[in-house]
Amino acid sequence: MSVSKIVAAAASSVGGAGLDIPEVFSTHLYEGTSSTQTITNGIDLSGEGGLVWIKDRDSGSNSHMLYDTARGAYYAIKSNTTSANQFRSTGLTAFNSNGFTLGSLGAENGSGNSKVSWTFRKAPKFFDVVTFTGDGNEPSAWISHSLGQIPGMIIIKRTDSTSNWFTWHKGLSGRYDSLYLNLTNSSTSLFTFDNTTNGITDTQFRVNFGGSNIENISGATYVAYLFAHNNNDGGFGPDGDQDIIKCGSYSGNGSITGPVIDLGFEPQWIMIKDTTSAHYWMITDVMRGIPNGVANSVATLKPNGSDAELTPSKLILMLQVFK
Repeated sequence: MSVSKIVAAAASSVGGAGLDIPEVFSTHLYEGTSSTQTITNGIDLSGEGGLVWIKDRDSGSNSHMLYDTARGAYYAIKSNTTSANQFRSTGLTAFNSNGFTLGSLGAENGSGNSKVSWTFRKAPKFFDVVTFTGDGNEPSAWISHSLGQIPGMIIIKRTDSTSNWFTWHKGLSGRYDSLYLNLTNSSTSLFTFDNTTNGITDTQFRVNFGGSNIENISGATYVAYLFAHNNNDGGFGPDGDQDIIKCGSYSGNGSITGPVIDLGFEPQWIMIKDTTSAHYWMITDVMRGIPNGVANSVATLKPNGSDAELTPSKLILMLQVFK
């Protein structure tokens, strides 16, 4: 069965004339201690800003915890739930010039469990995070961002109340098609974004207010994560001409030997969603084992679920079941 999928891939290993990859992206594995712990990953979050995404790999009861500098330390939102902004006094307690500091809470730093953190620093042509207040208009007023190119993916979450995670991706075919990051649903016309220059540019974007959608309620507060898509215009690498982040799509072939997706670099982080069926989202990274063509060579986490890390043998079985 052929299925359409979207993929976002980030962070090759290039650097030089522009920013080095270790300056803007990190996958960091650590063990929880249930006491204050500083994670040093070399990324300047206090000066430049960005996103820290944490998941307990061993626990199926701990949610994905997302902290960003636009909302500030202590405030988490969970990609697998509709929950509003949550104050966690002993969650992520500080953004530092070379990483971040954790308190004692279990999801972020519980003793005896292995954790993973993915850090995206704000940088032109890579990543941005912005907050905005809904105006109730159709479409909204323009919301500014600093990517300097048209985004490849935008994820929006309402922070003052419950809501789904509205996700637009350049690989979606319909003008108004979107996905929910917190659900397994296939893509549908949610009318969240207008997938044209009428709604998304290299400096601004608009969201809609209509039907059952709640992405632009007047007075409501929102956070948006914007991921770039480099297309021979990344500006990274020794000569300032290499790409480091891609957002695209492909069609599955229903075989354990799947299609080859040529990104032009070796990725460190990949997020995939089947857009035609109700299958879960998948995140893999180089530290936990990105698929390399060898059976049982991958472990994954689901941003739409609190599940513990899916082991390689279980993942291969599920791929055989669902193909």
